[in-house]
This record gives sequence, C-alpha cells and structure tokens, in this order.
Amino acid sequence: MRIQGAPPGSGTRIFAISDLHVDFPVNMRWVESVDRHCHQQDVLIVAGDVSDDLTRLGYALGKLRERFDRLFFVPGNHELWVRRCGSRDSLEKFQRIMELCRRLDVTTEPQQIVNSGNDDAVWVVPLLSWYVTPGEGADGLYLPKPGESTNLINWADNYFVRWPDTTHDKRPADLFLRLNEPHLSARSYAPAVSFSHFLPRVDLMLRNAHERLRLGPEPPDLHPEFNFSRVAGCTGIDTQLRHIGALVHIYGHQHRNRWRDIDGVLYVSNCLGYPSDPSSEQADRRGLWQVWGDSER
Repeated sequence: MRIQGAPPGSGTRIFAISDLHVDFPVNMRWVESVDRHCHQQDVLIVAGDVSDDLTRLGYALGKLRERFDRLFFVPGNHELWVRRCGSRDSLEKFQRIMELCRRLDVTTEPQQIVNSGNDDAVWVVPLLSWYVTPGEGADGLYLPKPGESTNLINWADNYFVRWPDTTHDKRPADLFLRLNEPHLSARSYAPAVSFSHFLPRVDLMLRNAHERLRLGPEPPDLHPEFNFSRVAGCTGIDTQLRHIGALVHIYGHQHRNRWRDIDGVLYVSNCLGYPSDPSSEQADRRGLWQVWGDSER
C-alpha cells in the first residue's frame, strides 16, 4: 500500500514497518503472509523489535529477506534482552545479531540503492540508537507526568538488558550513536532515508491537532504510573539524521503510528505492535506502508 504523501523519489520503492513482535503467533503469521512475489524489486526497512529469541528473529528476517530485493534492519531494545540467549551481556548479544544479519544478507549499514531502470538512487541509512533516561542527561525525551513512578519497576529492560562492567560510566545511547559516526561523513549525493528504533524527537510522542481530529484524543492511559518518555529515545538521533540530510526517517518503539512532516523531514512510524494495542495505533495489517518511490507497479 502506498501512503498518500510519500516522496516520489525514484522508481525504487521502499516500504517500512517496525515492532513485529513475532513471539505472538498472530504476528508471525502476518510476516509469513507477506506476498512472495510482488516485492521482489522493492526494499523493506524493519526498525527493530522483532524478537529477543535469536531463532525467531532469524526465521522472521529470513522470511522477509526472501520476499524483498533488499532488507534493512536495526535492533530494538527487545533484541538486546539476554533472558534466554546465552549471551553474557547485551553488547555481546548485539554482536551476535549483527553476525546473524550478515549470514542472512540483511543490511545493517548504509547502502545506496540504485534503480535498475535509470540512474536515480536513494541512500538508506540505518541509525543504531538507545534511549537517554532523565538521570542520564537533558538530551532524552522526558516529559514529566503526574503520578508517575520513577523506578520503572514494570519496565522489562531493567531486568533483561545487561550492560558489561566496562560500560558502567558510559551511556548506552552514546555507545550506539558513536557507532553511526563513521557513516555520517560518508554522505552520498543521493537523497537519504534514515531509520532508528527509538524516537528522535519529543513532539512525536503525542498526537498533533490533525491526528486528534482524525483519530480522536489519546487512548485511555491504562498504566498511569508508567511514563514512556523516560525510555523513549534521544535527541542525538535527530541530530544525526539531519546531519546526513534525511528526507524521511522511520522509527518505532512506542507502538503509536505517525506520518508527520517536521521542518523538512517526514517522520514515519508504522508499528505492527502487540495484538492488544488499540486498533487505531496498529500498522495496517492489509499491507506495508510505502515511504519512498513511484506509484505501485
């Protein structure tokens, strides 16, 4: 499905989705149901949170790789959980995921996509990322919330993400943003589409006036003590995507779908999410969102 307002770009079509969460059988069936034939010349971006189980992650990415000419991926926070993978810590798990992607021919570094029919090209740029918590600095996306809990006792990352001792004085967000730096100076002449798992801006967390008119007010807050903004993302992502001149940026994590143009960048979030998520916030289960390219072939 092509979304109205997607940049026409070149003949190369780029589709995007995130937060597949294939541990839910219905979500795995969704992955398996993606058409095997109509996307063989297309590119798919998956912006993290497929599964923390490496076997399921590999299976899902492999199925999608078969269906697309090119598949891009960045890990989300769920991928770095170490509850059942045998990894000593989350950085070791990260390296295992990168190796898995290499074996599956899943792209995790910037790459220029050239349309076979002409000389048009687009530069697809994965941005590794993590969130900045309120205690780690002002470059997080924190918004105070009445009645919030400060200890995030129900936040699974507190139990399943484990950083090595050598990083105790370093912020995880800085570690991942630093891994992007070599690619920031290797800019292509082509227009850029970037993507991260975590949110790059605070204003993406809440519905704007147009979205409230179309979808209504925010869904009821079922967990008033939980403040998502504590673990939403960081402004460093936005700094990097604007440094490379991205025209489109894909992200995930919040399970809130967005299609919003801010200061010359189109921000898109298309999360498959949990089966229990409000239907208005889920990805369109009838098709993938096209974020770049000419009209459908």
